Amino acid sequence: MAEGTASGVSDFNAEMERRKAAALEDLASRKRRLVEEGKALSRGASLEDLARELEEAPFAAGPDAGGEPPPGDPGPGDDPGRGEPSGSSAPPRGRKPARPKGEIWEHCPVRPLGVNGDFSYYLDRHGQLRAVKKHEAQTIMHLFGDKIRGLCINFPQFDREGNRKQGRFDQTSASMAMIEACSEKGLFNPDGAVRGVGAWKDDDGKLVYHCGQHLLTADGRKEPGDIQGKIYPAYPPIPEPAPEPGRDNVAEKVLDTLETWRWEHQGTTSMIALGMIGVQMLCGALDWRPVYWLTGDKAYGKSAFQDMLKLLHGGEKGLIQSNDPTKSGITSRLGHSSLPVAIDELEPGEEGSSKERDIIVLARVAASGGQWLRGSADQKGASGNVYSAFLFSSILIPGSMGPQDRSRLITLHLRPLDPSTPKLSLDPRTWRARGAVLKRLLIDRWPSWPERLELWRKALAEAGLSGRNGDNYATTMAMADMALHADMPSAEYLSGWARKVASCAVHETEEIGSDAESMLMHLMGQPFDVFRRGEMWTIAQWVMVAAALPSAPPALVANDVSGAEGMSIDDQTRTAAAKRANEKLAKVGMRVKGSGDSAMLFIANAPIPGLLKLFENSTWAKGVWAQSSRRIVGAEAVDQPLSLAGIRSRGVYVPLKQISGMLPHQPSQARAPEPAAVPMPDDWEEM
Repeated sequence: MAEGTASGVSDFNAEMERRKAAALEDLASRKRRLVEEGKALSRGASLEDLARELEEAPFAAGPDAGGEPPPGDPGPGDDPGRGEPSGSSAPPRGRKPARPKGEIWEHCPVRPLGVNGDFSYYLDRHGQLRAVKKHEAQTIMHLFGDKIRGLCINFPQFDREGNRKQGRFDQTSASMAMIEACSEKGLFNPDGAVRGVGAWKDDDGKLVYHCGQHLLTADGRKEPGDIQGKIYPAYPPIPEPAPEPGRDNVAEKVLDTLETWRWEHQGTTSMIALGMIGVQMLCGALDWRPVYWLTGDKAYGKSAFQDMLKLLHGGEKGLIQSNDPTKSGITSRLGHSSLPVAIDELEPGEEGSSKERDIIVLARVAASGGQWLRGSADQKGASGNVYSAFLFSSILIPGSMGPQDRSRLITLHLRPLDPSTPKLSLDPRTWRARGAVLKRLLIDRWPSWPERLELWRKALAEAGLSGRNGDNYATTMAMADMALHADMPSAEYLSGWARKVASCAVHETEEIGSDAESMLMHLMGQPFDVFRRGEMWTIAQWVMVAAALPSAPPALVANDVSGAEGMSIDDQTRTAAAKRANEKLAKVGMRVKGSGDSAMLFIANAPIPGLLKLFENSTWAKGVWAQSSRRIVGAEAVDQPLSLAGIRSRGVYVPLKQISGMLPHQPSQARAPEPAAVPMPDDWEEM
């Protein structure tokens, strides 16, 4: 054994001496060549010729560092076969060593990803995503970390005598190879291509859970890297799922604890809350992520609920939680991750403040995994996709939320706690362990997700919840079901829960409405001819008079506030009042055609000053109302301009029965198809 070791050391030393001699000979050859080229230049050779020859001059590979351990002993901290050539693989003398395309050297621990503008992108020695603008020596060394020796071997420095400098590398040669390798990989954009910590789904629908230092996949545990063209860099670790799901059904214990809060719909809302927790854990892998809002007065248990969530997600590393955030602060914390976000005390802000609005818009974008954009100091802009599930909690929900925001929202209404209810005691160790087991259950049962989601979607549609609301509740209930049961739900189980959820959701969905309905509500509520003999009237009341509706204010019909009470109004009075009301409405771009239940309100498209004033500072200002009016059920667009108080404009006829509160027993509204044009009515009067 000793003889074999001595022989190996002797062979190694001999090989090192041979390679050192070859390097010295090559260096001397270069010096002689430079002398000859200098003589040629003095005899009239051009500078261009000399430059070209020097550019194309071959060079020999540098020898390994002297004093290396013998073969078979890579030394402490080294990774055999990764980044450092063996003594027997030295390239032929006088030729440049081969470099695989797209690599700095063969099996290099730093992996080039591509270029974008002035930046080169790499996965460093630890698998972290790094963007490098200047390839300075210290920057390069940071990329290689504990593998710096590979730089010294592959890009050696030599002294004047041709001896290699120990522990030094040629920065210029290294940076040239690195930039060249990145360029060979092509253009790289981290937005959409990089996936941070959290749950994700690959192109085959399989779950990939990024724990930071490793990935949990359907094919087992993997190191950070590339999967189907997506880059999963290394990050600081986040709380991991439990190794095993355990014997106890931890989801039942979580559900029992959720029942200790008092909900508006006890028994149903707690099931929705369990589903929400599951959605938060796997949000990045979902196609749709509802937005959740926990609301209730002070001392209703909102903060305790947030505390429980934090423990279930493993602490602050598993959940982005704040009670005074900004949009930019949230996006900075998220980075490329898909961690859930929980914001406490997001109350309606001061008039003119956009802070709360910006955060709500970010949550809306995250529901579908959309992209956010913002400016940057270099004028290039910053952007990123958001795949997080958002939970807000507050006493009041901001009223500035539009239909597009409310349609993504599931509200969890709290009720006051019973005074005798003891304070919730949450042992951190126990609840972190339960969260880890719950996460493991959901990961193990992920293959059933597509079928399970479709079953819940169909059941809720049969119960009356479809569209966006169907997506919200189907995703949530399917996740709660997957947490509780390994098997698929039965038809009876689905239909029973679907009816319960639909009953709870009906009030929320009725309030969501649509953009067109909100536009009509805004218009009808605007004061018009504000003080008429001491009385204030709205557009809706003037429309009632113009349509000769029995519900029209008698004082406005009789044109006599003082004597209208108890007055009997005849048809002639109503007809005169209708004509007078239409004359008023025509000045602001409106007119009523017909009377009673069949009456229709014409709304002009043109930016008539009166209409501009009515919609001022609203979502529908500056003519936007024309787009919304065409979406009303039963709306009819005219094909020829009509005249209103001397102003001609195209517009839309809206049935009064589609204006909420105008007529009794009105049908529910739905989104209308593109309205068909109708000819100009024969009974149109010049107003």
